[in-house]
Amino acid sequence: MATHPLQALGEAIGGVGGDPRALQLSSLFQGANDGPARTAAKLTGVQGPGKRADDGPYFTNNEGIPFPDGAHSKTAGGVPMISDTFLLQKQQHFNRSKNLERMVHPCIGAFGYFETTKDMSHLTKADFLKSSGLKTPVFMRFSTVTLGCEFPDLARNPRGFAIKFYTGEGNYDIVGLNFPVFFCRDPIQGPDVIRSQYRNPQNFLLDHNSLFDLLVNTPEGNHAALMYFSDHGTPVGWRNQHGYGCHTFKWVNKDGTFVYIKYHFLADKGQKQFTADEALQFGGQDPDFSKHDLWQAIEKGEQVSWTAHVQIMKPEEADPRKLGFDPFDVTKVWPKKQFPLHEFSKLHLNKNPENYHRDVEQAAFSPGSMVPGIEHSPDPLLQFRMFFYRDAQYHRIGINLHQVPGISPSYNRILLRKLLTTRTVNCPFMASSYSSLDFDGPLRVDANHAMNPQYAPNSFANKFRPDTAECPYALGDSTVSRKSHFYHEGKASEYEQPREFYRRVMDAKSRARLHSNTARLVRLVEYQEIVVQPGFGFEEVERRVRGAAGVGKEKKFLPTDREVLMGTCPKQPIYTEVDRV
Repeated sequence: MATHPLQALGEAIGGVGGDPRALQLSSLFQGANDGPARTAAKLTGVQGPGKRADDGPYFTNNEGIPFPDGAHSKTAGGVPMISDTFLLQKQQHFNRSKNLERMVHPCIGAFGYFETTKDMSHLTKADFLKSSGLKTPVFMRFSTVTLGCEFPDLARNPRGFAIKFYTGEGNYDIVGLNFPVFFCRDPIQGPDVIRSQYRNPQNFLLDHNSLFDLLVNTPEGNHAALMYFSDHGTPVGWRNQHGYGCHTFKWVNKDGTFVYIKYHFLADKGQKQFTADEALQFGGQDPDFSKHDLWQAIEKGEQVSWTAHVQIMKPEEADPRKLGFDPFDVTKVWPKKQFPLHEFSKLHLNKNPENYHRDVEQAAFSPGSMVPGIEHSPDPLLQFRMFFYRDAQYHRIGINLHQVPGISPSYNRILLRKLLTTRTVNCPFMASSYSSLDFDGPLRVDANHAMNPQYAPNSFANKFRPDTAECPYALGDSTVSRKSHFYHEGKASEYEQPREFYRRVMDAKSRARLHSNTARLVRLVEYQEIVVQPGFGFEEVERRVRGAAGVGKEKKFLPTDREVLMGTCPKQPIYTEVDRV
């Protein structure tokens, strides 16, 4: 038998100092050694099919380097690091794995204004929250999360709830859901959550196998799962649902002191939800029910509004060992008895878009768009979302998305006078200064460099604002590793909040509908490895429950009492008066 050319090459380089090991052709099921012609021949049946099952001995990244773990990012003190190439490649590849269409959040949107009803300047220096009665123009996006834009918008799914504030110090985005919690907390699992709710890549059918499989292997996702299968998964349109920022953020005042906060936007006309049968009926009659409902309400001049609240936590309180729950874990809520809601503003929608493509489809949001006075917390998922949301929009729309549409700064005064009637989307048209250090790129149509040097620092124009530097906070430790810093991971306390939601928040009718909704979808799961089959004894359920919190978790990455997410005040000032001078 003739020697395979690649084998001969391996033998040759092995003899002159190369890798002497046999080439692992048998494990390359993804066709790494097939060119486009051979691949096409296999797909069309001209040649025998390629390998469809993965027989590789371990997972790798795109460069063939072993993947250490699927549930733990590399962190320092729990905060993800940019040096985690597995995390970045996984997310960046996910962001680019579809052409142009939104990866998540096919949506509808509307314009309106945000009216501060209480002066919050003692807590934050954000200019749009500093005085009662101040109005800030906004654009608001509503969406299903994983279902496509042509799918009925009443189908069971989380709902995106996002707001873009056009403030005097730039655009501020709050990106959240109609659930106060999310399905995962480590960013390396973010693409997995979305893909588990996608269509099956083999047949493009809705895939309940993957939906339940990921949920049963992600104990921290059980709270969001309860909401997903309850009537929260089928709200009566966009305007009858509450919205939540989900993550923990910092509010920083002019003195440089900060508090942690969570956002709650409560629908003024109350939260209304369909049962599964009602959602099926109304969605069948009108697949665009939610879009029609919002559009027509605004066209008729009906009130579409929410009251905004915050929960407030001092940094010295933000210790899970004292609280009993992790305040930076996005799969957990802050109990309202411990941290009550404080009303501070009203959110009104009063104008429909003039053109869907320009005003809605090209709207771009990022939780990394924060104005002075509002900052991030040690929440690892938030930390990484601040990068990957913008990265996804740069892929989808381009790096000059801020020019959608391009508006001359000279129009600012006109727009101020027309606050309640004129809107734009991504352009920060209300900013008192607009002088970016990002230049060039496709479709750049503004003044671009504006005669400024394209580098900094320089001898001609250095107009930086050191007073807007983020307020320092101290992490619990500085160890770089993949070890989890989530307080509840692997512990029975993972289930305390979902149990409270099930027993106290839901009434008997809501629980019955939760059971029915879940059963409807569980019966569509095909594999015994994922769900319990008929005849499965309750004793076996009790046995398996004992270790449920550790399902899907690698023991070497579980936290000890030392690894917890912390964001405390530094023991000594980082910025001083001398620094400012």
